[in-house]
Amino acid sequence: MTGVNNGDNNQPSSRNKSPYEKSPHHVRQVFLGIGLLAVLHCLLFLFPIGFFLIGIAQIVYLLPAILIFNKKTGIVQGLLIGAGITFLVNAACFGLLVSGNLSL
Repeated sequence: MTGVNNGDNNQPSSRNKSPYEKSPHHVRQVFLGIGLLAVLHCLLFLFPIGFFLIGIAQIVYLLPAILIFNKKTGIVQGLLIGAGITFLVNAACFGLLVSGNLSL
């Protein structure tokens, strides 16, 4: 009974909560971000030339999306995961095209 709180009472305190603690729906937000990027990719069907310049076209709509959702880290992480997957698939297809294993 010294009046010192040594953290042994197992009661949650709002002062001890870390700002970097993930929300309980973090995984759902990550998948939502990946889905959002997939929908944005589907909008490239309006401008078919964008598929050939997807590296540049992706920056055009990815950066504003990241800035809009910058407070929701799960969605931003999903957007970046989707961008990474797009980059890897684009690089693999370009490599096949340049090597001559895939012809148009």
